Amino acid sequence: MKKVLTPARGAVAAALIAGMAMPAVAQGQLRQALETGEQATRKAEQVQEQINQLDDQRSDMVSEFRTLLQRTQAAQLYARQQEKVVESQRRELASLEEQLGRVDEITAQTTPMLIDMISDLETFIQADLPFKINERTETINELRTAMENPQVPIVEQYRLIIEAYKREMEYGRTIQTWPEEIDIDGNPVMVDMFLYGRVALVYLSPDNKYAARYDRASNAWVPVQSKFKEDIAQAIKVAKGTTTPSVLYAPATRLNVSAQ
Repeated sequence: MKKVLTPARGAVAAALIAGMAMPAVAQGQLRQALETGEQATRKAEQVQEQINQLDDQRSDMVSEFRTLLQRTQAAQLYARQQEKVVESQRRELASLEEQLGRVDEITAQTTPMLIDMISDLETFIQADLPFKINERTETINELRTAMENPQVPIVEQYRLIIEAYKREMEYGRTIQTWPEEIDIDGNPVMVDMFLYGRVALVYLSPDNKYAARYDRASNAWVPVQSKFKEDIAQAIKVAKGTTTPSVLYAPATRLNVSAQ
């Protein structure tokens, strides 16, 4: 901090100049007066320094107060926002509690519908072409077991039933072939089964000796004419992926499904 020439210091300087011409006694008195003035000047400087320090402290306190005020306002804004969030969560919780209270009612209404869906699927399979009967019947049994198991949630029961329906739908728009042992004239014979969607179900033995189609009207296997064996063999190759796709021909029969 720069020292300035205060009025007291100016007076001291003037007195020093004037004192050079005074007697010794007067000079002693003047010197004492000057020392007193110098002490007063130093005291004034100390007071001024304290004032400067207090001013700096005041500035720091003002800055800190403004910072605290901003933080307080931000905290209040956050608190108001959180109050809205809590209120929204309370409303959502109340809605969930209401929905949970209706679970038993929904389950009571849904379970009979799912049981009916399984029964309808079983009826359809029984009226459908008799392919993969063991596999499809096992699916029905598994669905009924799931419905009787209290550990299986109703949502999972519904999913299993829908998956079974999807598999049945897929059979109607694809061609498939698989080996199967059947009884022909009392003898077990391994044949290649071939499913034309749901248009026809036929089989052909590897030696081309046996070939037949399933007749819906009589619910029995009916031998096909020899001229169809080549078409069936070609269709089986297409399904196995051993030859390029081509137009396939198959005898069609009407599908009638009656409720039981």
